Amino acid sequence: MTVDSRVQRAVEDHALRRGAPEERVGVVFIHGIGQQPETATVREFGGALLDWLQEWHKARGLDLCVATSDLSYGERTAGPARFSLQIPASEGHPSQTWVLAEAWWAARLAAPDFVTMIKWSVRVTARVLVRLSRNVDDGMARVAHDERSFLKGLIVRVSGVFLLTGYMLALAALLPFIGALFVLAQLPGPFERLVLGLRTFLIEQIGDFYTFLYDDIQAVHIRRSVPFAIAFLLEELKCDRVLVAAHSHGTVVAYDALSSGIVKDVDRVKTLITFGAALNNAWDPHVAPARSCRIDEPLPEHMRWLNLWAAYDPVVGGPVIPPEPLRAPQNIEVTNRMNVLLDHGSYIANREEFLSRLAQEVDSPADHTRSRFWPGEKAALGWQRRHRDRVLALVGWRLFAMVAFGAAMLARLRPLDRLRADGEHLWAWLASVPVVGGAVTFIDEHLRWLDLAEPFGARILGTGFWLALMSAFYIVVTWLVFVRWHDAEGERSEGTDTPGPTQRPAIMVASAIVLTAITVAIKTVVDAGVLPGPS
Repeated sequence: MTVDSRVQRAVEDHALRRGAPEERVGVVFIHGIGQQPETATVREFGGALLDWLQEWHKARGLDLCVATSDLSYGERTAGPARFSLQIPASEGHPSQTWVLAEAWWAARLAAPDFVTMIKWSVRVTARVLVRLSRNVDDGMARVAHDERSFLKGLIVRVSGVFLLTGYMLALAALLPFIGALFVLAQLPGPFERLVLGLRTFLIEQIGDFYTFLYDDIQAVHIRRSVPFAIAFLLEELKCDRVLVAAHSHGTVVAYDALSSGIVKDVDRVKTLITFGAALNNAWDPHVAPARSCRIDEPLPEHMRWLNLWAAYDPVVGGPVIPPEPLRAPQNIEVTNRMNVLLDHGSYIANREEFLSRLAQEVDSPADHTRSRFWPGEKAALGWQRRHRDRVLALVGWRLFAMVAFGAAMLARLRPLDRLRADGEHLWAWLASVPVVGGAVTFIDEHLRWLDLAEPFGARILGTGFWLALMSAFYIVVTWLVFVRWHDAEGERSEGTDTPGPTQRPAIMVASAIVLTAITVAIKTVVDAGVLPGPS
């Protein structure tokens, strides 16, 4: 240990001991695949929890500040990247010190080759689609039996159909696309660079998961980050107990480490929380290696295991179901954004269902309902119901916008084929734009088969223009109406207010504003001559 690190440790120890809190709790966050730099995980996950805690304390007239912080941006440090909080005594609960750290493993592996990753990625995508289809189908069946509102049930069903259709189309287009790229990559130029970008994405992102499953030598090295972080919190920072929170493919790393017997004092690791878990993929015989001596042992009996999952999270594909005789977790379904592109990374933005539960589990590991952060069963269920109703409203707006856009484009095709005229006009305008105009001229002169001024190409170009315009408008309206409203209600759930009996009037007003705006926008841009029609 260097002189600087000893000084930092002395300062940190003094700050942690100030006020003599009754209990010191360690939290270890474990990231998923990707090339995350060191400290990014504890700042992202720990920072989201810190924001929630500060809002909770502020609502009660209390202060909560960061006591210590020891991060790394490339330099050597003693122990994992971490920061600490001193939770003040409140509502009959004693003060605590929380030390939030990360188990960073992104730089601990060498990824496999490109061809291997192509084959394996297609196989994983197919298996995820099967599980996701089954899960969405089960969800729609539950809504059909349990949901009192016909409109909510309709939104869930239509959204599920759109999701599954999109996934199947994407999977059907995947193999021809990859095959075409391989052929085009033999030619120098932009296609070669495109394949190189795809190669980088597959190897550096998805390749981490493949390596952990199939390369035992590297996997055992990767999982060492978990006992290292836990041991530092217990032995060096004198934490009384530890909670491990793992995301995505980091859940496989966490489960492997905690079930393998390599964690010293594992009896002091009281809780494992997994979210967006990739464990179903790791246990899937169609994806995982046939022979492995890892992730096939149960977690210690004393350890509580909670798994939070979202139905539209493509990595999860449903609740975690371990193979027998392994112990299953307590699966808790949450509603993030009901968006397949956003759900996997949206857990830490879910105040009512994820961040609140995480804070409760850190505070009271044996029973979260005894936590200072537990608002009571009636209030908790009320805030969660209001959260889900708002998300359903957003999904309804999105579905309406899609249907309205499709109807407008069909109307524009008949009877005057204004969509073709839109594309032709846009193509002519692009020809006058500096730099872009050169490419348009080259296509007109040498690549007539790509000429978007031709009838079919012009319709595609016109549709793309309106799609981009309407998407931008929808995003702006959503940000102006939904995001601010959603965040304000989320902050209310952390305060002392009780949830109202219904949120229907607010949803009806917000929906009327958004749907009217979308309708007016479509009518304006389609009928008001934004682009000239055929002469």
